[in-house]
Amino acid sequence: MNVSSRAALLLSALTLVLRAPVSAAQSNTLIPTTPIAPVTVPQVERSRVGPTADALAVGVRPVIVASPTAPAARSGAGLGQNEAMMIVGGAAILVGAIVGGDAGDVFMIGGAVVGLYGLYKYLQ
Repeated sequence: MNVSSRAALLLSALTLVLRAPVSAAQSNTLIPTTPIAPVTVPQVERSRVGPTADALAVGVRPVIVASPTAPAARSGAGLGQNEAMMIVGGAAILVGAIVGGDAGDVFMIGGAVVGLYGLYKYLQ
C-alpha cells in the first residue's frame, strides 16, 4: 500500500467519523415520568401465630407496574460521539507512532485533529 492510498484511506475514515450521525439513544430528550402507584401491604392478623404461607417468601416482593413507554436498553459502551472521537484520535496517534515514516506522520496528525476536535466538542 503506497502513501497516496494510505492517505486516501485515512481521509475517508476521518470523513466517516466526522459525518457519523448522532444516535437517537444519545439525544437529550426528556422522558416523561409517571408517578409510581403506592404499594399496599396486607395487614397481618395478630391472632395468627406461627409460620404462614405469606412468610415463606423472604425479601422484597416485586411490584409490576405497567409503563406506557418503557425506555429502551442502552447498547454500546455508553460513550457519546465526542468521547468516541477522542478515543479514535488517541488510537490514531498510537498507530502513527507504531507505523512510523511519512504514513505514521499522517496518522498522528489526523489523530491529533480528530482527538482535539472531539475534546473541543466535549468541553462545550
